[in-house]
Amino acid sequence: MSTATTRRETRAERSRDGSAPRWRRRAVLLPTVAGAVVLGYGGAAWALGDQVPRSTTVAGVDVGGLQREAAARALADGLQRAGTEFLDVRVGHAEGQLDPARAGLALDAAASVDAAAGAPADPRTLWRHLVGGGDVAPVTDVDEGALATELQALAAQVDVAPVEGAVTFDGGVATPTAPAAGLALQVEQAAGVLADGWLTAAQPLRLPATEQQPAVGQEAVDEAMASFGQPATSGPLTVVVAGSRVELSPAAVAPALSFAAEDGRLRPQVDGELLGAAVQEADPDAFVAAKDASVEIRDGKPVVVPAVDGERLDPGPLAEAALSALASEEQAERTVTATVAPAEAELTTEEAGALGVVEVVSEFSTQLTPDPLRTENLQTASARVDGTLLMPGEVFSLNDALGRRTAENGYHQAPVISGGRLAMDFGGGVSQMATTLFNAVFFAGLEDVEHKPHSFYISRYPEGREATVNYGTIDMRFRNDSEHAVLMQTWVGGGQLHARFWSTKTWDVEASKSARRNVVQPKTIVDDSEGCVPQSPHVGFDVTVTRTFLRDGQVARTEDFSTRYVPEDSVRCVDPQEQAEPAPADGAAPDASSGAGSGAAPDPGPDAGSDPASDPEDATAAPSPQTEPAG
Repeated sequence: MSTATTRRETRAERSRDGSAPRWRRRAVLLPTVAGAVVLGYGGAAWALGDQVPRSTTVAGVDVGGLQREAAARALADGLQRAGTEFLDVRVGHAEGQLDPARAGLALDAAASVDAAAGAPADPRTLWRHLVGGGDVAPVTDVDEGALATELQALAAQVDVAPVEGAVTFDGGVATPTAPAAGLALQVEQAAGVLADGWLTAAQPLRLPATEQQPAVGQEAVDEAMASFGQPATSGPLTVVVAGSRVELSPAAVAPALSFAAEDGRLRPQVDGELLGAAVQEADPDAFVAAKDASVEIRDGKPVVVPAVDGERLDPGPLAEAALSALASEEQAERTVTATVAPAEAELTTEEAGALGVVEVVSEFSTQLTPDPLRTENLQTASARVDGTLLMPGEVFSLNDALGRRTAENGYHQAPVISGGRLAMDFGGGVSQMATTLFNAVFFAGLEDVEHKPHSFYISRYPEGREATVNYGTIDMRFRNDSEHAVLMQTWVGGGQLHARFWSTKTWDVEASKSARRNVVQPKTIVDDSEGCVPQSPHVGFDVTVTRTFLRDGQVARTEDFSTRYVPEDSVRCVDPQEQAEPAPADGAAPDASSGAGSGAAPDPGPDAGSDPASDPEDATAAPSPQTEPAG
């Protein structure tokens, strides 16, 4: 009864006011409100879809509230300078620069604005319009191949090979070399760091690198010194030859001694041939040594010096006996007996005459500086290279020829380059020998095996056609890839260092040079530290030298040598009493673009060399100071 009544009353009520019940009103109202919201959101999204949210920046450039096209223009304009300036980067302690354009890094302005504006239908985009967009990372277009190429070039500048622990014998003294870790740029990881941060990260941009540990550590060095190095040089060695006793000082024995690295240890070695030569030099009457034929320059022409057959000390048993005797510091145990055997010259007179050393195939000279100690270093170096006869297929190493640059080896302190700065070290100047020889090799058409240009340009040398050395890390090596022997003649005279190669001419060689490119201006450094060396500024740049091989006037082949010079920063050494002012920046490049088998370095001009420290011989752009003398 009540239910029916209720229904009748409901119908009556509905019929009286003519309206729908409440549940029907909600059913109609909710879709209406939802539709209005959707229409409102869609309208807002449509109205704001081409606009960057307010208070939005991309790499510090304000693009908030701008239409996408206008924002892209503003972003490109705002970052134009950043996209063309060189990037300062740091690897370990070494600093360098990268050209973003050459490295294949470019701003994608449109994609960056799209990322900043967001998707119109995304609720988060509308929210950012309400509260502000904030800072958004730019989008970079990366040419991976170009970036890898530039990073490899950077690695060649900043990578430092580990210094292997070693023991050498200089002037009769065993000298340990402390091992040191090297540093290698991680190219793949560095590419990611640059791609992400080249427009936004603080400079210098730190690039990832890993330490390279030496194979021979300090423990092995200490063991080698204690077990053989120190005992071997503790006193003389006596060699008994056919009843005669020949006493050899540690300095006389030292050239025959060395250590070989094996499985992380240092194994002592004695060269029986060299030890026998030391005996013969100490007492020429002990035995009559065989002498190889040789070639000497007499009165300006090559002359064959005949071979002489004779005797020798049997090297194998002599080396074995000496190895045991030298390990003891007891003088009674430091006596060995040598066996004399007949010996023939290894290079006969006829063979020497057939070596083809008949004419000058190249020569080059470089200007000396006024620094007398530096010149003495070059006199020492030239004396050790002069007369070297390089057979076909043999490789010449300048470091092997010159030895470690120490006071015991006859070298003086002179300017070198270390980490892009001038410093004083033993052997300063011998890189001029590397440059002079490299040019003689270049114009002789011989094979370049290893050479490294100076880290910054030295105006007395031809651009891109010069070299530096640093004992233990940087060498200048070349191969005699001709069919004839090469006699190397080197000397100091007339204010110049000279190199002349004698052989049989195989090639006519010409040199050409590109214009400077990617020029980088130097910075100014103010230094009040002890030992500061003032330094004049020179620009950094890239240059390519081409070696052209000709035969009978026809081009047979060409070879390119590309060099990147870092800027030579101006260094002002500040003293409480006075301040050293640097010279003006370097001007135009000297004309050293061609040659044809001989040549001289360009005239340095009136101010070159006026200060020995202003025109140094180089070492290496190392991330950490090296224990070895440089250059």
